[in-house]
Amino acid sequence: MTSPDHTFDVRAVAASDRILYLTLTGDLAWDSADELLDAARAHLDPATDRAGLHVDCAGLTLCDSTGLSALLALHRLAEAAGVPLRLDHRPPFLDRLLRLTGTYEHLTDLHDLHDIATPSAHPPRRREV
Repeated sequence: MTSPDHTFDVRAVAASDRILYLTLTGDLAWDSADELLDAARAHLDPATDRAGLHVDCAGLTLCDSTGLSALLALHRLAEAAGVPLRLDHRPPFLDRLLRLTGTYEHLTDLHDLHDIATPSAHPPRRREV
């Protein structure tokens, strides 16, 4: 086998602003989830006094259930290190996955909710059965 079916890369940059920036590209799936968590663990030592963890998701091409589990584990790692987690530049498929699984509010800042309107402005849609 010359190349894997699923490519994934995570680049970690510990910036001078004390924020750890992770840039994700490719498929976050069963065969790459550990790579994401290993990169975060390598830089989220409580002794490093991080101010935050920002994950650039713009380059993601897929996130399966194991990838979602990795994002939830990443959230736990950030909480244990005492830093806020931000998932930046989320592709639409990732937002859809987070909403469908009920993890959107848990993994994103509530200020990122672009499509929330007041209940009186837009009543909820009903699905025809």
